[in-house]
Amino acid sequence: MPQVKKKSSYKSAVKKQASVRPEKQEQKSFLSNSRLQYLIIFTVSFLIYSNTLFFNYALDDGLIITDNKVTKKGISGLGEIFTKNAFYGVFGDDANKYLPGGRYRPLSQAMFAVEYQFFGLSPFIGHFINILIYSLLCLLLLKTLKIIFEKYGHVHWYLSLPFVATLLFACHPLHTEVVANIKGLDELLSLLGSLATLYFSLRYIKTEKTLNLLFIFISFTLAILSKENAATFLAIVPLTIFFTYKVPAKKYILVMAPMIISLGVYFLLRINALGLISNSQVTKELMNDPFLYATAIQKFATIFLTWGKYLLLVLFPHPLTHDYYPYQIPLVSFSDYRVILSLAIYAALGFYAIIKIWKKDIFAFAILFFFITFSVSSNLIFNIGTFMNERFMFVPLLGFTIVAAYVINKYLNKKYLLLTAKIILIALISMYSIKTFSRNFAWKDSFTLFTTDVKTSVNSAKANVGAGEVLIKSVNEKTSDSVRYKTINEAIGYIKKGVQIYPGFKSGWVYLGYGQRLIKDYKNSRTSLEEVLKLDNKNSDAVAYLHSDAIECYNLGNFKQAEDNFKTLISYVPEHTEYEYLLAEVYANTNKTDTAIQILNNIISKVPSYDKPYNKLGEIYGRILNDFPKSLEYLAKAYELNPKNLETLRNLGTAYGIQRNFQKSLEYLLEAEKIKPDDKDILNKISLTYLNLGDRDLAEEYAQKAK
Repeated sequence: MPQVKKKSSYKSAVKKQASVRPEKQEQKSFLSNSRLQYLIIFTVSFLIYSNTLFFNYALDDGLIITDNKVTKKGISGLGEIFTKNAFYGVFGDDANKYLPGGRYRPLSQAMFAVEYQFFGLSPFIGHFINILIYSLLCLLLLKTLKIIFEKYGHVHWYLSLPFVATLLFACHPLHTEVVANIKGLDELLSLLGSLATLYFSLRYIKTEKTLNLLFIFISFTLAILSKENAATFLAIVPLTIFFTYKVPAKKYILVMAPMIISLGVYFLLRINALGLISNSQVTKELMNDPFLYATAIQKFATIFLTWGKYLLLVLFPHPLTHDYYPYQIPLVSFSDYRVILSLAIYAALGFYAIIKIWKKDIFAFAILFFFITFSVSSNLIFNIGTFMNERFMFVPLLGFTIVAAYVINKYLNKKYLLLTAKIILIALISMYSIKTFSRNFAWKDSFTLFTTDVKTSVNSAKANVGAGEVLIKSVNEKTSDSVRYKTINEAIGYIKKGVQIYPGFKSGWVYLGYGQRLIKDYKNSRTSLEEVLKLDNKNSDAVAYLHSDAIECYNLGNFKQAEDNFKTLISYVPEHTEYEYLLAEVYANTNKTDTAIQILNNIISKVPSYDKPYNKLGEIYGRILNDFPKSLEYLAKAYELNPKNLETLRNLGTAYGIQRNFQKSLEYLLEAEKIKPDDKDILNKISLTYLNLGDRDLAEEYAQKAK
């Protein structure tokens, strides 16, 4: 009796597919849809960041692009870019003092220089290149994952592990800082080069073509010249080869050799550019070392706390912020349950990965990928300058998307769960894409970024001061008084909170004092600026603002505030005798003549060649004390020391005029006119002197000039 041919079930179809040779399976299952997969990945990755094309520069773009003199040299600056610290164009020879380890990432800066050469400062070009490279990076990721996870296909190509993992990676909102910020090009180029290194390594294992070894060297060199974290692929490449193939040790050595040579080239270039930077060279500052005031226990407990927060953001990327500076993340101890839970999770993941990787378990591979690529930015090995940052998940995130794609591919690989798989995938992609697209708007410019993220990073000193800074800079002479006052007061509120969080924040105190002086709150401005001088008595901004405030208060008749400002300046910058002289001027105008004379004589005893005190003494003895012989004695000495001082010439002309020595008076006044021909007071005095000398024509001529 002939057997009835049964219809093949969904499960048997999958089994049949799995039994097919990988090359043939790929051809049947999704090679015919390969172009569609690449098209979808490119389109999605480009479109979700397309709104950034019309954004401006933001955040650290100034350090590398807009304010960097070397970058703005264009192509002619390439030599310095490859032989200097990345911040040399901003800080000069002091660049190594600002961040631990220095910054040597010449490739992205070189690209910015070339962009500047051809397009000038064009944020559109910068954003376009970022999006384009990100999209190409995602295409390369898909191509590489197809090699690694060749056997994890699916009868439905859109549920294949490589495609799903890449799509989730492309859409994940944690990437916004890297792609939406032009400076993030270093991260993009680094991962692009690292993936290319991995791809050519796998190609060499599969084909044994020697040319791939050259491509490995080139790719890895470009990757590590973009950013140092590419070095983690020295472990990722052999891990992936082990997971994907069974090969002899010789092949590992052949693949790793060009990478090690490349690393050697990088270190030679780096040492040539930065020298051997030690921690003692770096200025100790909380904004560069978040654990500066933490105990060892607090440091490590807080680090483990941030690890848990990273996992939460990977799983649920909300809310997002660019700022995790002190003390957005609080210092904690090991008694905090969140620290214990984070340690337990990471320990469990690590234990599982070590046990299972020998069986080539995909979860173990993904966990190790995450651990290895996260290691350099985990704060455990190197001080990264902040508690945490979303961009540090740019590469490690791939470990998560591999796991998510594997779960969908394996556990929803049932006919009755196919609809569920589609719904889950569409929901994830939609939510990620919407979140990414909307989050991009925060990166429109620095003003938008700081004023948006300060509402999330409420306990960050840097976020609060940054929000205050951009608010202050947003007002100008065209801003109405009401808006100006409201904006500056809002800024002052943020900055006050910032310096309360971190009282040692010098630039915070500077901006607070500056904001207060803009609304003419000179008393509080002096107090804020003095806080700066307590931290750094050479701070040029604080000294300049205190000086300007004092002069303005003096001109407004607010002599008490001018006196307080000059006293503050003298106490912190005692070597600057100009402030003592100006304080004497204040006293001379507030009936404290004896004190003024005492200060001026003290200046003369210290600096006998300083002409201004003699001039002021001459003025005091003549105008206030009516002692003209002594007045002329001091004025003559001032003239001897500096015959070009306008005020000395004015005073001599006035003193001789009062003494009715009009010829001598005219002599000094005419010298003063040569120095400042449009001084109305001098011209009127000359006119009056000519009149006293009987020369009415010249008197009238100078009177007309004065008008």
